Amino acid sequence: MSTAPGVEATPQAWRVVGACFVSAVFAWGFGFYAHGIYLVELQKAHGWSTGLISSVVTGHYVLGALLLPRIAWAIGRFGPRAVFLGGLAVTGVSLLLLPSITAPWQLMALYALMAPGWNATSVAPIAATLGQWFDRKRGLALNLALSGATVAGLVVAPSLLALIPRIGFADAERLLVAIGLVLAGLLVVLFVRRGPLLPHGAAPQRSTLTPMRRWHFWTISAPFAFVLTSQVGFLTHLVPLISGRASAGAAVDPGLAVAINAIAALFGRVVLGFVIDRLEPRRASALCFLVQVAAIAVLALAQAPLVVYAACAIYGFSVGNNITLSPLIIQREYPAAEFPAIVALSTAVVQILYAFGPGLLGVLRDVTGSYGAPLALCIGLNLAATAVVLMRPSRLAGVSPGT
Repeated sequence: MSTAPGVEATPQAWRVVGACFVSAVFAWGFGFYAHGIYLVELQKAHGWSTGLISSVVTGHYVLGALLLPRIAWAIGRFGPRAVFLGGLAVTGVSLLLLPSITAPWQLMALYALMAPGWNATSVAPIAATLGQWFDRKRGLALNLALSGATVAGLVVAPSLLALIPRIGFADAERLLVAIGLVLAGLLVVLFVRRGPLLPHGAAPQRSTLTPMRRWHFWTISAPFAFVLTSQVGFLTHLVPLISGRASAGAAVDPGLAVAINAIAALFGRVVLGFVIDRLEPRRASALCFLVQVAAIAVLALAQAPLVVYAACAIYGFSVGNNITLSPLIIQREYPAAEFPAIVALSTAVVQILYAFGPGLLGVLRDVTGSYGAPLALCIGLNLAATAVVLMRPSRLAGVSPGT
């Protein structure tokens, strides 16, 4: 795939990155990090069980993943601006109604409605949109745009937690959602449009499961499914994992550990973004997976606060990059015309599997009585992912990389 001269250096291309960044802040802030807050507040208001609410959240992710191939088709048919605005509208309506629900079926209905909205504003549409504007600098553009996911964890959830004691859950949630909708919607309207690498009028690619029949597809999707199942589960259980640890009279502060992890994730994503386009993405992925193995091994044993904080920083450095690297491998190994559909299908597979990560680690913790077995599982998943991602398609019979 070739890029028109100067396309990637235009202010318009980077404005698209900015709009995608704000969309990522909205999507991950209210559609990922805030689920724990919704859980607590809904339990306070209605007494619903953790299992009920958590199951609804898992169902939300699975349903959204099943709809992802249609998101890729919609971007080709209607353009990225319409898809982003539709996703923001659906998500916004669901979130604005959330504080008013009074029955579990209403919670299920809103989360089902929110499922396509989450997927129309997150990884797959962001990657597909930037793929219309960037080729050589796609890694940098993706990392900068998806940094919004990390910023969401530093801004949205803490802001919501700070406002709830002052004005109540309903008013706090609706105020922040409204602000997010206005900011993200305005930037999408102003800057997001079809890019020069996919001219207006190009035929939308039909959704198909055909790529799943080929081993090449699974050398990309399986490793990231393994790693994100490990990562989402690990991060969900990070606070109980390190709570109560102390050494020489100093105790670990779980809040500080989580903040260090998030800041390191943002730093790692930006740093790698400036060099990833010059690296081989499969090798970079394997390195990120192994860095997490080392950090998990340290956290399994460490008691001293400084060691725990350092391990959290090392783990966090690769957290954000594990979302970005998969589309970059797809870019290198599939034809340009197939990029949006393959990214959507791969993201769907990964999302279905990682939705079960927190519950899987929780069950292992309950059955064994400690976090030893869950951490061993995380390490095993990362090692398996490392082995599979290094299986290059050029070494596989009957597979030839895309342009």
